[in-house]
Amino acid sequence: MNNQDFSNEKCAHDAKAGEEGVGSTDHLGYVWFKNDWGSDLYSVTVRHRRSNDASKQEQITYDNVRSGETMGPLQITYTTGAGSPFDYWWIKFSVMNGATFSIKNNFYCYISSSDDGKVTLRLDGADKKLYVSFSDSSGCTVGIDQVPGDAEDETA
Repeated sequence: MNNQDFSNEKCAHDAKAGEEGVGSTDHLGYVWFKNDWGSDLYSVTVRHRRSNDASKQEQITYDNVRSGETMGPLQITYTTGAGSPFDYWWIKFSVMNGATFSIKNNFYCYISSSDDGKVTLRLDGADKKLYVSFSDSSGCTVGIDQVPGDAEDETA
């Protein structure tokens, strides 16, 4: 992938900001996906991991997602408190002409203890970014790249 652009002031911390001195606790959360890519999507896979560990993963695939449509929720487990793992997000999606897009595998943006566990992942086709939004704490963005070898017209 060429576009490794991402922004997240939370990523500058070694531990989750505001979580120091709080015991580690698991919570139930919900993730919605919003298609603002500007076209219908043939398929989109949404994945959440704690510590980027495949054994601590929730994943769902949605088919035929219309432009502007919101899908979900995907039920997840997230952890807050001292020593809690970061939340890693990943998406891969295909547009109707077969072009496939994805973000980098190691993108993290964590849910804080001040959030209620509601997360929205929004694809933005205008700036080719994924936006991660929470109910209270600041969100994050990451660039989206076309997977090499797929259809030429990336917006169809």
